[in-house]
Amino acid sequence: MSSIEFNEKQANAGKSPRRRGTRKPVVVLAEDNDDARRIYSLILRHHGYQVEEVTTGSEAVEVTRSLLPSLVLMDIGLPELDGWQASRMLKADPATCGIPLIAFSARIDSTSDLIGRPTFDGFILKPVSPKELAGRVAAYLAMIEAN
Repeated sequence: MSSIEFNEKQANAGKSPRRRGTRKPVVVLAEDNDDARRIYSLILRHHGYQVEEVTTGSEAVEVTRSLLPSLVLMDIGLPELDGWQASRMLKADPATCGIPLIAFSARIDSTSDLIGRPTFDGFILKPVSPKELAGRVAAYLAMIEAN
């Protein structure tokens, strides 16, 4: 899987990942490190995204189910539920299975870490530059819009 590929079947299933009536794409940022969360949230907001910040896997599941965001950036090492567990729950839910879930972590060494784990639609390795983060999120959203 390339770093910006996603599972088209999952992307087309369930409800539309873009919230109706929302001018800005909504991104759920699931990150337990306070400094990293603040920095990445600021970058995304600067590039025109509405960002909902959460610090645990449980919050990521709850907020994603509630908001039906355009995209979720999910750290792997979250407390309560880790990123893998939270993403499995979201992909099993018909209401959220079509929302792109992007593994956002320094703990993924390569695409081989994602093989056989159909829970994430792609990944972004941390640390990531502001330009690359904004570009990658835009690329994921553009692929969703194209489908």
